[in-house]
Amino acid sequence: MAKKIEEYKKSIENALKKANTYTKGLDFQITTLASALRTLDFANEQIDTLDSPTVLEETRYGSKHAPHPVFKIQKDAQDSITRQLKALGLTAEALAGETDDDPLYDLTKKVKAAGRKKPRIVKPKND
Repeated sequence: MAKKIEEYKKSIENALKKANTYTKGLDFQITTLASALRTLDFANEQIDTLDSPTVLEETRYGSKHAPHPVFKIQKDAQDSITRQLKALGLTAEALAGETDDDPLYDLTKKVKAAGRKKPRIVKPKND
């Protein structure tokens, strides 16, 4: 069973507070993200019950197989989640809590920590 939107909102707010980026002005984006997460859960639950990824669709040219509409709902929810996470400055790790030992995650943290050094411009000396 999918969680309620309020439960998602609490976990998002906690992640933002943990990152010290929470403000009351983010409530609309938090609600939008929570709604998209709930929609994705519903879509995934529906996909789990499918026997086939396609449905038989009647067109003016006859019957044809088309992707099940729940896959479009799933994709739209995923796109919305990605946009909202980016807008809120959250990562999936921040929402999930602790991360497991993941070499790619560790490498990404090291690269971010190293930062980008200011370029040094070398000019030839004028004689």
